[in-house]
Amino acid sequence: MDQDQSATVVTFMDWERAARVIRDIGQLEADASLVIGPLSDRMISAAIEALGKEVTAPWQIVEGDWLARIVRPEWKMAKGVGTGDAWLELAEIGPEDEEGFSWINVAIGAGLTRLGLELVFRRGLQDLAEAALEDDKLLAPLVKQGMVCSEVAPRLFFPIDIQAELLAQGFEMNDLDKALAPVGQATKKALAAKADLDRLIGAVRSAATRK
Repeated sequence: MDQDQSATVVTFMDWERAARVIRDIGQLEADASLVIGPLSDRMISAAIEALGKEVTAPWQIVEGDWLARIVRPEWKMAKGVGTGDAWLELAEIGPEDEEGFSWINVAIGAGLTRLGLELVFRRGLQDLAEAALEDDKLLAPLVKQGMVCSEVAPRLFFPIDIQAELLAQGFEMNDLDKALAPVGQATKKALAAKADLDRLIGAVRSAATRK
């Protein structure tokens, strides 16, 4: 046990809560496994479905494990392979090195992170993208359309706020459409903002050619 852990033990005074946790430890572990596994799997799958209902050609969806990216042909790299120079990604947004306990926690904002549809740049353009996000002329039109530039880290995204009670009801009814409607709403906003996203991506690309 390190010094920080020892200090936590010394200052922890809610002994009734401690007793309750210990008595319920078996159920807590079972519930935690359920939240981390099947419930989060189901929610993310439904979120990707909600996103996909709004995406039509020439937009495309690229799926991976716990991942969905929206790509556009003109955002792809001129050379090389990969998703592209930039894309929109269903992502966990929060302080650096922070991760939610589960995707359920992230979706309902129960911790330090939240769910968002983020504009992501490939690794070689990330520093230039961070600089571009300081340009009000590029950023202001996107903020006006609903994007948020995180103050904790230079990340630009459309927020997705899922209500915990609606999500709970959705699981009870085995129908998550209503609870995950904000995913579709964020996707609509993102696709409608293409012209302003093009300008930001173009500025980053131009800066890269001048390096």
